[in-house]
Amino acid sequence: MLKRLSHASFGSTDLPRTIAFYLSMLDCTVAHEFRNAAGEVYGVFLDCCNGTFLEFFNQQQPQPPGGLFRHICFEVDDLEAMAARFRAAGHNIDIKRGRTDGILQFFVHDPDGTLLEFQQHDAESVLLPYVRGDR
Repeated sequence: MLKRLSHASFGSTDLPRTIAFYLSMLDCTVAHEFRNAAGEVYGVFLDCCNGTFLEFFNQQQPQPPGGLFRHICFEVDDLEAMAARFRAAGHNIDIKRGRTDGILQFFVHDPDGTLLEFQQHDAESVLLPYVRGDR
């Protein structure tokens, strides 16, 4: 039986820049550094919260377009506060409600172009009963 999503793994064309973005914008912390025999960091596990991690590895060349990956989503308690943080960093943020699921959400790209979604469940979210554990 599944317990939760443990982590998602991504490549990064500039690992220090990626780490700085997630630490400053999402308050993640470095949980583990992957080091080669020379002691150089080539990857990290970033702790998002509650046992959820993002894993990044050096990848000098971006992946070619294709595949079916669309985005990664984070649930937050205060969507407007998260949007304000991104706006203060120069991002153009537009909070909208999902067309069919009613979830409050906005999207932004990380430094390597990975699409990030942030969402908040309220009474109009069709997933709220699942999030609360009512279902």
